[in-house]
Amino acid sequence: MIVDITPQNFHAALLDASMQKPVVIYFHAPQMPECQAMTPVVEALVGQDNPAVTLAKVDMNDPQLQSLATQLALRALPALVKFHQGRPDEEGFLEGPQDEAALRHYFAAFAPREEETLLGQGRELLAQGAAGDALPLLTRAHQLAPERHDIALWLIQAELDLNQLDQAQQRLATIPMVAQDDHYQQLCSRLDLARQASDSPELRALEEQHAARPDDFAISQELAVLYHAAGRQEEALELLMTILRKDLGFGEARKIYLDILNTMGTTPVASVWRRKLYSLLY
Repeated sequence: MIVDITPQNFHAALLDASMQKPVVIYFHAPQMPECQAMTPVVEALVGQDNPAVTLAKVDMNDPQLQSLATQLALRALPALVKFHQGRPDEEGFLEGPQDEAALRHYFAAFAPREEETLLGQGRELLAQGAAGDALPLLTRAHQLAPERHDIALWLIQAELDLNQLDQAQQRLATIPMVAQDDHYQQLCSRLDLARQASDSPELRALEEQHAARPDDFAISQELAVLYHAAGRQEEALELLMTILRKDLGFGEARKIYLDILNTMGTTPVASVWRRKLYSLLY
């Protein structure tokens, strides 16, 4: 994002904005040849849609804005100053004319990390109701930064959206107390409600039939379908695997097994069950 700083928007566009993400102030004077050469390079490197940094341009011809340069003790134009959390970063000053290589090096520090980009894309897809598309992106982000509990929580949200209750429950158990914020509590509540809703009379009745007739593959297959609908994927896969080990061609057991795996994406749990099927087939 690129904005022109004025006395009117100074507080919102610079101080307030720097509380959300870094802001680089670009002090320039349009009539100076050095600024004329450097301005388009700076603007191209930042771009209008940069999610990691805002470029705030300060025209030094405006007498009301010159005091800002004085407060920062700038000695040469053009100049770049990084602002974050409402204050300048001592290591974020770059004064005087710079070539493109130096500018690229300066702005490289603001490039979003891959997991941050994946997280942003995943959250946007979740907001659009596309949890299936969000899941692999959030899974990859979590693999890149397993210490980021905020990413883990968004991954859990995708799993809940896809009714993958077993995976969501296992992952929630890994969140430490210090990271159990409002988002965590909301996800726990969602999981509890989903578990309650999944414990239907129909499912309990079929479980009783299966306990009485464990070798009736038709009952096992039907129970596996209900387990999947209830978010109990691993229990469903275990039932189907029991069928397939004894009769590889029974009913739609193999198709249902593969359909469940497809809804689980590329998670480690899915990989385990996929390998079990492949070892049976080949």
